[in-house]
Amino acid sequence: MTTTKAATAPLRSEGLARNPAALALIEALFPAGRILPGPDVAAVASSVADYCDHVPAMAQTINGLLLWLDTRFFLTHGCAFRHASLQQRQDFLRRHAQGDITAKTLRLLSLPFRTAYLLEENNLRRVGSHNGIRIPAQVERQRWQQQITPIEDLPGSSDFDADVVVIGTGAGGAAAALELASRGLAVLIIEEGRYFDRHDFNGKLTEVIPKLYRASGATVALGNAVIPVPVGKNVGGTTTINSGTCLRTPDAVLREWVRQGLTDFTPDNMQRYFAQVEEVLQVQRADPRYVGEIGQRIGAGAAALGLHDAHPLTRNAVGCDGQGLCQFGCPTDAKQSTNVSYIPRALDAGAFLLTGLKARRILWDNRQLTGLEADGVDANGLRKQIRVRARHVVVAMGTFFTPLFLRDNGIRNPWLGRNLSLHPAGAVTGHYPGITFNHAQRIPQGFGVADLADEGILFEGGTPPFVAHGLLNPFIGADFVDFTEQWQHTGYFGFMIRDSSRGSVRKGVHADVPLIRYDMNKADFALFMRGLATLARMHLRAGADYVHLMGYSATPRIYNEQQLDEVIARASKPWQFAISAYHPLGTARIAADARQGVCDADHRVFGTSGLYVMDGSAVPGSLGANPQVTIMAMTTRAAEKLAGNISAESHIEDRVAC
Repeated sequence: MTTTKAATAPLRSEGLARNPAALALIEALFPAGRILPGPDVAAVASSVADYCDHVPAMAQTINGLLLWLDTRFFLTHGCAFRHASLQQRQDFLRRHAQGDITAKTLRLLSLPFRTAYLLEENNLRRVGSHNGIRIPAQVERQRWQQQITPIEDLPGSSDFDADVVVIGTGAGGAAAALELASRGLAVLIIEEGRYFDRHDFNGKLTEVIPKLYRASGATVALGNAVIPVPVGKNVGGTTTINSGTCLRTPDAVLREWVRQGLTDFTPDNMQRYFAQVEEVLQVQRADPRYVGEIGQRIGAGAAALGLHDAHPLTRNAVGCDGQGLCQFGCPTDAKQSTNVSYIPRALDAGAFLLTGLKARRILWDNRQLTGLEADGVDANGLRKQIRVRARHVVVAMGTFFTPLFLRDNGIRNPWLGRNLSLHPAGAVTGHYPGITFNHAQRIPQGFGVADLADEGILFEGGTPPFVAHGLLNPFIGADFVDFTEQWQHTGYFGFMIRDSSRGSVRKGVHADVPLIRYDMNKADFALFMRGLATLARMHLRAGADYVHLMGYSATPRIYNEQQLDEVIARASKPWQFAISAYHPLGTARIAADARQGVCDADHRVFGTSGLYVMDGSAVPGSLGANPQVTIMAMTTRAAEKLAGNISAESHIEDRVAC
């Protein structure tokens, strides 16, 4: 590659492919390996430019970091990074691959370029990953789809009437819509995202991630670690992009809620709601054939440690054939995310769904709710507005966006936007040179070890997408390429902790990117480290020749348990590890009274009439279990009570009218 001495061009997304600092960095980051050739630097830069179009402020961020790189390099070498030789650039990256602020900044800057490199179609093919899959030329249209109206089919301004408006189609909103519509109520569902079906789930991540993920997956919590927390924006919400694991709320957690004054949430009382949810989702154990070799390895490693509660996980995926694409829309509709389970049933029961609209304003008459306004911009750039006359609104916008919407609409409560739990998750990889895991033909999360669940650690895992394998390792340059090429021989497994740390959410610089604050406390970090150490031992005792604690760059390869003990004793900060999270909960929690939460035990917002919250934000606190079944069961209970209240109100009004 030839660099130029011209000043770095202002980094607009459309000009990134010509930015000399970006091109110089790409060339240095990805030398040729055994399987993967050197990159087409212009193509990688162009892909990053396309990605910037979907992520607010991304182009400006990359621009600032590239300027920092040129300046940082100049201070030690007397010239800008983009003007240095390839060997000088690679040596600089190698020297700063570990430890200090420079290493962390380089890792952040490299992320979008790594993503583009890992998603390059020929690279995916070379490592045996999905490079798109066959999709049906046509998907049979169902009767219930007539109940869906995209924003393009709406006039500029529309008025609707409903008994209940439900905002959101994820685990909470979809369950609420089905319960309310099944009881004969007029239900209007409003969804900010679009409706996609299996015809859209083609396995090409560059296409499906912008469709299904809010801000293309760039949602993060900031604190003593940077924690990605991806959330969905589509009909189905995050259920469309989760791994399908279905676990009930642990009895100990329910009993804790009862002690806090939520007396109706006993295990016995919640039993029928769990059963109802599991029937809709067709919950059953994962098929060991599609769990694959990783289940056998982790099972053996767990047994060697005296842990015996190891088993295929319960999932909502009848007929799963292990295509490894759960997080990107199930291409066979086997996974019963709400776009193929609850929402179709709700529409069959008479509900209506409007897509592409963002709820904006609750309408009030004194303290009585009277309706809702929403708007959006269609594919042609035309703004559309709707007004719904209704006396009941169910907010199910998710843990990050429900509190922001409520605050925008005048709700004042000290708990609103606080009490955020995340289930921080870590992972350990084991390198098994004699084993090919066939990740692309396996369930991403199909096996679990639950012996330590009561102590707050739940082990779950299986197989990651190739892009995750590449993004979660801390290496740089030739080491990065080498580790990336080992994907099929790398056994992955993870864990999450039941956290006592709590964070908060506020408005951010863009509507799709809230400001999420979360600091892991000492007790949680100790629990996290115990999870890492235990999982690493499972791998080593199962025959891995070395393990890697995801994100830990100081000792990237650990070959035995003595070395592991030394690393665990040395590590002291959350930011030293790759921590992720997938279960945000609690920012509009239900509670016995307004001094303890935002909503009452029936999910009605304290101090209002007709306003309810039914999603992950209403969950009182951390569960220690994947939350979709909990959210659906809580919502089914709350919607059942709401339907009963509406029916009672109608009878009273009818008697008064007589």
